[in-house]
Amino acid sequence: GPHYIHGYVNQSFSNEESAGHSLVARARQFSSFILMVGTISAADTVSPKHAVIVKDRDEVIIPLLLKPLPTAKESKDAISSLSPEQQRFAKAFREMQLESSL
Repeated sequence: GPHYIHGYVNQSFSNEESAGHSLVARARQFSSFILMVGTISAADTVSPKHAVIVKDRDEVIIPLLLKPLPTAKESKDAISSLSPEQQRFAKAFREMQLESSL
């Protein structure tokens, strides 16, 4: 059957607060599908991280925690006063965050 991939770009101005967002999936009676959440790892590849089967009038509501990542300069400034070991950890953590974003 058909496959659908949806994306979301959250644009806001610096003085705006973002509203809470949720991923809502609902199945009709006698139907089912697999909802996968993951990252786009290449132009034609999706790497699923989590999945759930939604069937027979099930409804799944997943609250999304959308926090913008700091810029490279903000990140560098924030960790400049840390110890070398803490800086290595913070850099590794930032790389992990960037790895799963577009």
